[in-house]
Amino acid sequence: MTVSKAGSSGDRARKKPRPGAPAEAGLEAGEAFPVYEGIGVYAESGLHASLKAHYAGPEGRLEVALEGRIVDLVRGAAGDEELVEIQTRRFDKISAKVLALAEGHKVRLVHPVVAELRIARLSPETGEILSERKSPKAGDLWSIFDELMRAPALMVARNLTVELVLVRCREIRCRDGTGSWRRRGDKVLSRDLEEVLEARAFSRPSDWLRLLPRDLDPPWSSVSLGEALGIGAERARRVLYSFASAGLIEQVGKEGRRKLYAPLPSRPKAGKKPTTRKAATKP
Repeated sequence: MTVSKAGSSGDRARKKPRPGAPAEAGLEAGEAFPVYEGIGVYAESGLHASLKAHYAGPEGRLEVALEGRIVDLVRGAAGDEELVEIQTRRFDKISAKVLALAEGHKVRLVHPVVAELRIARLSPETGEILSERKSPKAGDLWSIFDELMRAPALMVARNLTVELVLVRCREIRCRDGTGSWRRRGDKVLSRDLEEVLEARAFSRPSDWLRLLPRDLDPPWSSVSLGEALGIGAERARRVLYSFASAGLIEQVGKEGRRKLYAPLPSRPKAGKKPTTRKAATKP
């Protein structure tokens, strides 16, 4: 599914107070901010803006004031609305906001992961494209745990759906010497959405637990899980840490310096007493 591009972060403006903010102008709850030319008002990237437009569709409302917070978008019919927040990174910065909103509303937290990236470099003098290549780096399903390990409560919150979106993007850079040394001085001008490749939603703990391989007998270490999933021990450690911190699995011991994890012990269903077997009597 191809998604049309929205604004580019290359058009960013200096950060300014949000026009019409509730604290300053008394914006009514549920009212959307007026639309301003470009996206510099919110200093958002082309990727973020494009995904907002994609999830909002023709009926969604953008930048909605609700309960003293600003929600990226609200969609759905009255009485069955869903709040959508798009977060490219740092779940720990948005976790408190999302969990608070989920106490009284249906919330969807959308996390884009760049699975394919093309990088174009521009000349700082002429603006002409000097080169374009495909980045060797590729995100995948397991990349979301880089963020969840900082906010594991999102995995078990009620009324909350976490949606992972794998995307193809194009990044525009300018080699003007002002960027990071990791990029050899290239400054990133924009990262724009080209296509949504795949989306996967997690709405309940069982959705997350299905990610763990059924044919891998517990206890699991980062090494054994990494081998089973084909992701390496370091990434598997983040997966296990997130699951354990969310209370979906538990640590049951150690193997050397490696922690071992296993499923939670099964609990009797509510309202039913655990059955006990009577010891056999001798004839």
